[in-house]
Amino acid sequence: MLDRATPPPVRAQPDDPTGSPEGISLFLEPRSIAVIGASDDPTRIGGRTLFNIRQGDFAGAVYPINPSRETVQGLRAWPAVGDVPGTIDCAVIALPGEMVIEAAEQCAAKGVRALVIFSAGFNEAGEEGAARQTRLREIIDRTGMRVIGPNCLGVFNSRNGAWLSFTSLFQKRVEGPALGMISQSGGSAAHVLKLAQARGLNVGTFITTGNEVDVEFGEGLKALANDPLTTAIIAYIEGVRDRASLLEGLEAARRARKPVLMLKVGRTSAGAQAAASHTASLAGEDRVYDSVFRSHGVYRAQSTEELLDVAMAALAAPSLLAGSRLGVVTISGGMGAQIADAAADAGLTLPAPAADVQARLKALCPPGSPLNPVDITAQLSTDPHLLAASMRLLLETGSYDALLAFFGVYANMPALSEAFLQDLARLRTDFPDATMVASIVCPPDEAERYASAGFLVFEEPARAVRALAALKQIADGFERPPSTAWVQTDLPRITGGTDFNEASAKALLGEAGIASPSERTVAGPHDVAAVAATMRLPLALKVVSPDILHKTEVGGVRLGLNSPEEAAAEALQMAKRIGQSAPDARLEGFLLSEMAPAGVELILGTRRDPLFGPLVMVGLGGVTAELFEDVAIRLAPVDEYEAEAMLRSLKSWPLLDGWRGTPKADVAAAARAIATLSALAATNADTVETLEINPLRVLPRGKGVLALDAVIQTGAST
Repeated sequence: MLDRATPPPVRAQPDDPTGSPEGISLFLEPRSIAVIGASDDPTRIGGRTLFNIRQGDFAGAVYPINPSRETVQGLRAWPAVGDVPGTIDCAVIALPGEMVIEAAEQCAAKGVRALVIFSAGFNEAGEEGAARQTRLREIIDRTGMRVIGPNCLGVFNSRNGAWLSFTSLFQKRVEGPALGMISQSGGSAAHVLKLAQARGLNVGTFITTGNEVDVEFGEGLKALANDPLTTAIIAYIEGVRDRASLLEGLEAARRARKPVLMLKVGRTSAGAQAAASHTASLAGEDRVYDSVFRSHGVYRAQSTEELLDVAMAALAAPSLLAGSRLGVVTISGGMGAQIADAAADAGLTLPAPAADVQARLKALCPPGSPLNPVDITAQLSTDPHLLAASMRLLLETGSYDALLAFFGVYANMPALSEAFLQDLARLRTDFPDATMVASIVCPPDEAERYASAGFLVFEEPARAVRALAALKQIADGFERPPSTAWVQTDLPRITGGTDFNEASAKALLGEAGIASPSERTVAGPHDVAAVAATMRLPLALKVVSPDILHKTEVGGVRLGLNSPEEAAAEALQMAKRIGQSAPDARLEGFLLSEMAPAGVELILGTRRDPLFGPLVMVGLGGVTAELFEDVAIRLAPVDEYEAEAMLRSLKSWPLLDGWRGTPKADVAAAARAIATLSALAATNADTVETLEINPLRVLPRGKGVLALDAVIQTGAST
């Protein structure tokens, strides 16, 4: 049972941020703008930017910088930034890459506090470009000037007309709450922006970070999270360079209960360590991002279409979903079956109405089905009031967290649609807090009438189901209690560069409180029989070597040895096998272990991620760990509450919970082991690369856990 009745001391949290950092606000709320490289031609980058600023009716001063012209697009032009008589809050540089450094120096001399640099030719352009970006960074460090870019599409605030972007996708001013958008890729951002505009979604603030010489993704995300007029955030990332900034931005959004909808590309592996340990292979980079997103209530979309589906739902729904109970009313039994399948795939349930409600539904539509999905058949074409009446009966029960009505092409029939809209408008008035979907096929202007009536509108019901499930997932992330894990000071310290074999690794874990079976180390095969005679049979025999991580792969494990003589004979054979399969491995003897009682096997491990630091992972254990890939990952350390939540999230959780009459496992002890190992990794974050227990044998409830094998890999102190 998940319980936090007596939590340990709370780890200090980051300061609660209030308001946008000054550097970000200078981009979004400038009082004056200079456009360096301004052009009279609105199809050119410098011309398009100035054109956008003028279209946006920006109220502040605008200074085109062009040494060849006296006026640009009807505004007085200035030869250089230094010639401008007034102060400049923010400058846009739209020049070839080789001219940017000189322009940035001129801006610094003028006292410009913020730069947007569109220009390419920096880190993405080989050694010369990298050197140019280094010089730009030196200017930033020397002056404190803030920079977005280079190699970006810029930034805009559509509420005040500060269009510091050369995108051709200009939109009229947005008033009030709207979407915020942040992207590391300008091209991807433009694609998403165009599709969002086509759907009628208002984007209030748009930030692209490009090469991130200064302002990076997390800082922009935090600014949007703290903006009271940004109601949801759509984001695109390829990778993040600042862990703390990302986590602060995500946590700021979570505290504000502001949905973050993420497109993260690049499903790469963890890198070089993947071949060395099960943990590194299972806790790959992409899974780490998934874990971070999930714990902060971020919804990770798999496509732009899904991203915008969820964005629309997050903006239009009365609230996020508190539960997963979906009610469905459909005109087609076949479509009802498809919706039910989609709901099952998305983790939503379709509870059947109570018997009395079924009777009333059946009375409304005798040919139909009163189950869930409720099938009102094609009779809707002769009785258009049947739709809202059936929906009302489900809503009155209070048993559903969302309602989906599929009436397809019937919404394309003017006489029927008018009746539907009148009935549904009354339904919305009577149930203002209900999340309701109209799955219909009709012209855009007709669909807009349903949206204006307070319904989420989707042509394809499976997309609607995924969007509803996303609202539930986001809500779950917002309700996650803050972690009470902390780095313990009484755990063993591990020196960098230390070699561990299985025996020494288990001994250290024992100091931390994770027990192993009774076992003895022997120097060579000829000592095995004498030591085995003092132990309880049957026994397990393993080779001891710091160079062999996966002993089963080289014939270095034998279980169920029933006599000292059998153990000794097997040791001789094992030494011979390993001499052939791993001739360069250092052999430090053999480990004799008393066989552990039956239980459920897990893999439990940590690894040091280059960006996120120590991670903890748990999954189905043994030699099949990488085959089934049933794992849960979190940033370390975690407390016992979060550790148990990790166990419950596994597909193999039923094995711990008494599957088919088996004894319930000691989940509390397993959670304690996960928390302890995570704290051990966090305490030794500067020296430990990997801690791994595979398998961790979880005994029946009240009997504890046993580490049957262990690996510790260290690196040099960081």
